[in-house]
Amino acid sequence: MVRGFETPLDEDFGEIPESAKTGAFYFIISLFVLSTVITTLLTTVFTVLIMLLWGYFKPMKFFWFLAQLTISVFIISCANLLINVPATLSLISKDSVQSEIFSFISHLIDFCHYSILFSNLVIAIHRAFVFFLRHLTDTAFSFSIIYIWLMSVWVLALIVEIILITSNCKYRYENKSKIYQLRCEARGETKLVVNKSLPGGIQLIENIVQIGIPILIFVIYIAIISKIAYMKQSSLSSTEISILKQSIFVFVAFQASSVVFLFAQNFEITNVTAFLVKRFVNTMEILAGAATPTFFFLTSREIRKFVFTRVSPAGSQGTSNFQVRSARALD
Repeated sequence: MVRGFETPLDEDFGEIPESAKTGAFYFIISLFVLSTVITTLLTTVFTVLIMLLWGYFKPMKFFWFLAQLTISVFIISCANLLINVPATLSLISKDSVQSEIFSFISHLIDFCHYSILFSNLVIAIHRAFVFFLRHLTDTAFSFSIIYIWLMSVWVLALIVEIILITSNCKYRYENKSKIYQLRCEARGETKLVVNKSLPGGIQLIENIVQIGIPILIFVIYIAIISKIAYMKQSSLSSTEISILKQSIFVFVAFQASSVVFLFAQNFEITNVTAFLVKRFVNTMEILAGAATPTFFFLTSREIRKFVFTRVSPAGSQGTSNFQVRSARALD
């Protein structure tokens, strides 16, 4: 009997022969594992920093959205480290892949992926308000309404995930058609699992999530950078260039997985290629999510200012103590 979608993540790509494990194979696998480990470590540090600096940055509304995004990236990184990395390295059995805990964590990964996408969209909208509708920013993002924005990220991500789960839709490699695409399955009266055509509504959701929203985010950032350049009538500063780099990286990371999926859906591929497609997409969704908090914490003037104000007094006191000790030594 044909096996249905008992888990949201179909890891059964068949036997991968040793001859298929080329340099490209090991490169993609290594990239996925390293990205997962590094991103988990980074987001752990960022999450700790957010908790430590919350009182200082709480008045910054952007920081609220950044905290939500960072938490989603932290969860998806840890989840991938917990199940997908061991599965990639063949450290867990097929029975474990079919377990309830594997199923739950796989759903959690998908949910976090959607929340990362919607978080980036909300951050882009907030920045657009600051640059184009400054007089409405305090109203649209007041501390009473900001909770609605934050909740909308979780709610929209949950809605997308529930729609796909209830329709038994998931990306899956088809051995007969040799393609890797979003498929929906249902059980007939004979209890056999049968394929059904992809509903128009789900196809629309897929197009919006994979193509529409990343393009919208990118367009918003390009408009912001263009306005800054027009207002200044001069070259961009390092901060503005970093924002542009961030938007380009997020766009490329999100769109790279979409392009790979489009290729896998329209051209025949082997089970090995399908396996690598899944891992490449895992890598891109992690990197796309980690880009915004990484750019912020590594380039933010506010962070540097905070560190400077905390370190300088201690440094000055240390210098004074050193000078006193030196004077006493000279006596």
